[in-house]
Amino acid sequence: MTSKVGFGTAYKLFWKNYVNFTGRSRRSEYWYTVLWHIIVCIPGILLLVGGVIGLIMGLIDNNTSASGVSVLCLIIGWIYLVVYGLATLIPNYALLIRRFHDTGRTMVMPIILFVFSIIINVVPSIINVQQSDNNNLTGSIIALILYLVVFVLSVYQIVVCCLDSQRQRNKYGVSPKYKDAEVNNHGESSHEQNINN
Repeated sequence: MTSKVGFGTAYKLFWKNYVNFTGRSRRSEYWYTVLWHIIVCIPGILLLVGGVIGLIMGLIDNNTSASGVSVLCLIIGWIYLVVYGLATLIPNYALLIRRFHDTGRTMVMPIILFVFSIIINVVPSIINVQQSDNNNLTGSIIALILYLVVFVLSVYQIVVCCLDSQRQRNKYGVSPKYKDAEVNNHGESSHEQNINN
């Protein structure tokens, strides 16, 4: 068994394989990258939280300069998170698909989750615009069903990403985790064949 992908190596591989939707990625590569995303997003989250707190305190104290700085923090934090999210959208799905490949699954479920994520952000808005009554029961039921589907698919995705790599070669390539074991198994089997011959 080969050594795990390290913390720094995982992030390098993430950017190196920006649009690589083929092959396999190990569990450690996926989860270290998730940890990197959390670390990189902390400044933006802190700006948003600080901006909200500052805005509330500025409104309570009727301090316009504090409110102005807080709004600026909110805008900068929001832009920071949106830009990072857009920059990592494609490589995140590429990594997710390679992780599914590593467990022997196709890329169908990540694509379905991506489509439902778009639908869940668009359909409720369309329903609210088309309906004069925002409390329409039909629109609420449709939105609830969409949110439930995305929740179930997200839980499934997390479970798959926690699974171990398939030991044997699959149609997506050799296991990056067990490639040494596969080489040894092939070497032993050929050695046994030589003895038997």
